Amino acid sequence: MASAYAVLSVKNAYRKVWNLMQNKILFTAPGEFDKWEQQCQPIGNGYMGASFFGGISKEKIVLNEKTLWAGGPSESRPDYNSGIIEGSYEYVKQVQQLLYDGKYDEAVALLPHLTGATDGFGAYQLLCDMMLTFSNIDETQATDYTRTLDLDNSIFTTQFTYQGAVHKREAFANYPSNVICLKLSSDKPRRICVKLSLDNLQCGSVTANGDTLTYEGALWDNGLRYCTIFKVVNKGGELIDAKDSIMVEHADEVYIYLTASTDYSNKYPTFRTGVNPSAAVNQRIENAVSKGFDALYEEHLADYKALFDRVTLKINEDTDDIIPCDKLISEYKENGSRSIANRLETLYFQFGRYMLISSSRAGSLPANLQGVWNESNCPPWCCDYHINVNLQMNYWGAYNTNLSETVPPLVDFLDSMRPSGRKSAEAYYGIKSDEEHPENGWCAHTQSTPFGWTAPGWDFYWGWSTAAVAWLMQNIYEHFEFTGDKEYFAEHIYPIMRESVRFYTQWLIYDDKQKRLVSSPTYSPEHGPVTIGNTYEQSLIEQLYNDFITASEALGTDEELRNIVKNQVVQLKPFSISKKTGLLKEWFEEDDDNFDHSKTQKNHRHISHLLGLYPGKAINSNTPELMTAAINTLNDRGDESTGWARAYKLNLWARVKDGNRAYSILQGLLRGCTFDNLFDFHPPFQLDGNFGGSAGIAEMLIQSHEGYIELLPAAPDAWRNGAFTGLCARHGFVIDAKWENFNPTAVTIKSTVGGVCRIKSSCEAILCDGKSVPMLSNDGIVSFETLPDSVYTFVF
Repeated sequence: MASAYAVLSVKNAYRKVWNLMQNKILFTAPGEFDKWEQQCQPIGNGYMGASFFGGISKEKIVLNEKTLWAGGPSESRPDYNSGIIEGSYEYVKQVQQLLYDGKYDEAVALLPHLTGATDGFGAYQLLCDMMLTFSNIDETQATDYTRTLDLDNSIFTTQFTYQGAVHKREAFANYPSNVICLKLSSDKPRRICVKLSLDNLQCGSVTANGDTLTYEGALWDNGLRYCTIFKVVNKGGELIDAKDSIMVEHADEVYIYLTASTDYSNKYPTFRTGVNPSAAVNQRIENAVSKGFDALYEEHLADYKALFDRVTLKINEDTDDIIPCDKLISEYKENGSRSIANRLETLYFQFGRYMLISSSRAGSLPANLQGVWNESNCPPWCCDYHINVNLQMNYWGAYNTNLSETVPPLVDFLDSMRPSGRKSAEAYYGIKSDEEHPENGWCAHTQSTPFGWTAPGWDFYWGWSTAAVAWLMQNIYEHFEFTGDKEYFAEHIYPIMRESVRFYTQWLIYDDKQKRLVSSPTYSPEHGPVTIGNTYEQSLIEQLYNDFITASEALGTDEELRNIVKNQVVQLKPFSISKKTGLLKEWFEEDDDNFDHSKTQKNHRHISHLLGLYPGKAINSNTPELMTAAINTLNDRGDESTGWARAYKLNLWARVKDGNRAYSILQGLLRGCTFDNLFDFHPPFQLDGNFGGSAGIAEMLIQSHEGYIELLPAAPDAWRNGAFTGLCARHGFVIDAKWENFNPTAVTIKSTVGGVCRIKSSCEAILCDGKSVPMLSNDGIVSFETLPDSVYTFVF
């Protein structure tokens, strides 16, 4: 898919600062092999991931292929049904009626019937560990050591001096050719002696044949076939193959190319291609070797930098100093210098973008709880797709940080869930798709897998989430909002949204006590009592409905369904303010005398009733009472939390436009929930906090959800001066800006699709190709017409 965003030409004087900056995560000591989540350094190409420790005499490289999953259909599970337990709808209706009748205990007694199965859920798997052993090196004698993850060029490098020779090991993950490449070199001849072997294998075979090591087999759990090929090319020296390893003695340089695939397919119900992956893997590795390391790196750079280089960020007097990352973190925790803070905050922002590019590219699955990187066959939460905040958060920064190409894997994943999602809709909600109504509604719940798992979890209190899909629809709808790409939206995204809307139009019921349309039963993740029409679900459905109305009108389609939605949306009434506390209610009934407050947690990590503030748009400066209640709620929840929850609060406070409070949350995220390698920890490691943190920094710098662009809406006192390039606003606008003393001093906007641009600004004039552009100003909002692919410069 072609991006709707083009890289802006470097022609503004203030952009020269970027030539001085480098985004590098540097360490001066190797990582410890048993501290993967704290000390590894990752590369990835969306299909595969590799994690390095920078070992000297021995290096461990943790390898992943994103479709290598246990679970799903298999010979041992011929009746695999996506976790769905048929006939659950009758219990759902009973619980619904009991809640309406006020018979809470009786309703709770039936909740075990509103769950899914456990068998076949599976988990994301480790592919293997690649071990490189350097027999001629005594690591205690190595000096001048560094290991560096270069975010600007997406390459990992280990370098040290040993016996007068500089040893250098480089690695990158190439997306266009789907290959990982390593180069082992020295500035003195015949110094490379290395053995390549594998460890922590799945149940398969490893065979060496000349310069090729083949690792293939099938997972014990589901028979999923996999194949990985390593090709070793030596310059000088001697290559020796053993039964299950390859050795190179006294070479000048050694190149290692590797790639992997499985026979997974996202097609329901088999989720298999039916083709052994070995032929494709062999062809891919041969193509890579024929290109060679240098050509593959140039191909990689052209692909990667076309995405990463779009956005730059400079805070205050951030310089080119490359400071070891563990020192950055430790000094930041100790309230170090402003320059330390500048460097870490911008590096963290770009690390989130780097990880999204590296773990989510078209052709494979979306980023999971750990992106694409995983060292275990039993990872936390199965390293799955949690869709009650985590998967959504992974993509919060995709559009405002100018990475629209990372979203198609999410779109394709949601599309692949629809067939099993229809079965869940029928089994749990009585909504059936048939020949007359083939796409009549689909749903999913808290967790999912690549095998179409759409059932509730096996415990109601974390596993039931009727509105989870409505939330995901916000992620993919933003493609239309930000890019204006109607063609892709109409073909790939809108059908998913439309079927989700059909589901909710049939599920909602009118509650004459609450006097509104409700979803029931509802449970606010992941605490509180079971209730009717909680704010979490009502607000998500309302946002979906409003987005669908806008989209269907823009596409000129589905008028009948749109009219139903217009009738229902005004009856949802998702928000109410507690008369007792002044907080935004999380549960409609919470002011009632018989409401069970014992099940609520004051400082709970989920703040699901504020989704209308962020990432939704319903609570904004035009709803002052709701905004005040939201601020009261944020204060009541407190700032302390786990990694991803801090990232969520960062975005919430940015939307409130309280820059100093948002910055305080960012500091807490970096000081209390970030490992030395910049991985976020929940704990344990979850990548959603990194993605959410990066999105939150962008949200502090630019917002466009209220119908106009606002620059520096939540800039804190600590960010007095700075500049950014390439951040994006809704309706296809790409912005460069520089500010001094919190005031924009240079702004350019590129319009990618044309149309009216509205921006909060005190500019004196706007120029395009040196000519003044007519503009209107009303209450501080400047409006002007734009043409596609035109750049507009503001005069202050």
